[in-house]
Parts: sequence; C-alpha cells; structure tokens
Amino acid sequence: MAIPLLATIVTSLIANNLPKLAQAVVDKGIGYVEEKTGIKLETNEDGNIPPEKIAELRIASMKHAEFKIEAEQKMVDSEHRNTADARDMQKQALQQDDLFSKRFVMYFAIGWSIFAACYLVGITFFPIPEASIRFADTIVGFLLGTLISTIMNFFFGSSRGSQMKDEVMKFFARKETDETK
Repeated sequence: MAIPLLATIVTSLIANNLPKLAQAVVDKGIGYVEEKTGIKLETNEDGNIPPEKIAELRIASMKHAEFKIEAEQKMVDSEHRNTADARDMQKQALQQDDLFSKRFVMYFAIGWSIFAACYLVGITFFPIPEASIRFADTIVGFLLGTLISTIMNFFFGSSRGSQMKDEVMKFFARKETDETK
C-alpha cells in the first residue's frame, strides 16, 4: 500500500515543479521529507497534494539547500519565457487593424510547415546524390527535431510535465513488479 501513496506523492510533486522534493521522497522516503520540511505529505481524493500544501512545501523547500531548484527553475523559466514572449507579441499583433500583421505568425507557421512537408516528401521519394546525403539527414533532423516541435509547442504547449509523470509512473510500476517477484 505504501508504493501507490509514494507514487501519487512523487507524481504530484513533479507536476507542481518540485523535482528535488520528489527525488528526496524516492531516495529517502516520505518521513525524511516530512521531517525536513515540517509538513505532512498527504494527498486529497484526486490523488494530488492540495494546493495549500504545495505552497507550504515550496516555501519550506527553499530553506533547505538539497531541495532548491534555482538553476533548474531558471532554465525552465527561460524556455517558457521565450514562448510566452512570442505569444504576447502575437496578442499585440491581433489587436492591430492590419490583416497581414494579425495573421503573420499563422502564415509563417504554414509556410515552414509546407516547406518541411515538401522537403520530407522530396527526400523520401526522389534520389539524393551520394555527396548530399549527410546534408539531407542534417536538414531532416532540424526540421523534425526543432522546427516542427517548436511550432507545435507554440500553438499547443509543451508536454514536459506529462513526460516526467509518465517516467515516474513507469519507475514505480517496475519497482512494484520487482518486489512482487
């Protein structure tokens, strides 16, 4: 019964951007984190730590060097700030009377999406000269790994938190399977 509670607490901590606390729970246990922070780790009926507890944990974690996430937080904030700035710029553009300015980001995304699709079709169905294969591979990597993912992130948001939750759940599923053997 301790593993499902542990898993929900760790998942909730990660979802609320407290990865160092989550790691401490995994490594040293719930009791250790409760002792260090002075806060009882418990979940509500939804399986999440209540928001008021998260706020208390955030404050308490800043008092302990092992729980601080300043460097990690700065990196995440920088990534999110870039996207937020671009979205804010788009909000300003939508308030203008100029139709081209309102739709520029859409035109830009559509243009690069069409280029990427055409390029992928071209290198898939047409022969590539031997000397150009490395260039084609590099460009495909850029298109798929950077360009398309950036466009998707801008319009639909990032899934980093969801990805971290999945990893934690897989970890606990493996751990539970190992213990039952």
